[in-house]
Amino acid sequence: MHEYSVASSLLDLVEAQIHEHRATRAVRVVVRIGEQSGVEHELLRSAWELVRERSPAAAARLELVSVPVRWACRACEKPLESGGASPCPECGGTPRLAAGDELILDRIEMEVD
Repeated sequence: MHEYSVASSLLDLVEAQIHEHRATRAVRVVVRIGEQSGVEHELLRSAWELVRERSPAAAARLELVSVPVRWACRACEKPLESGGASPCPECGGTPRLAAGDELILDRIEMEVD
């Protein structure tokens, strides 16, 4: 279950920000997850529940935002309907994945004294 290591790394990032901003605790953590990232939302939620215990993020609510897959032409950057081997209808360029494979810590809400 690689979601446990993702959750553990996420907690490390959150704790570093809590320390850097001299906050007392995190109350909300927002993560953007691409549909092609390979991260299962429910497994990440379960792993987060385990790793956050006895940390400054123990009460932090994890909010997961799904990012849909988007394709674009490598040459002209025109958005494409789908990826794969189909060339761009405008310039004949090859498609590239423009969004949907990311895993981004988007926001941390913290309490500061």
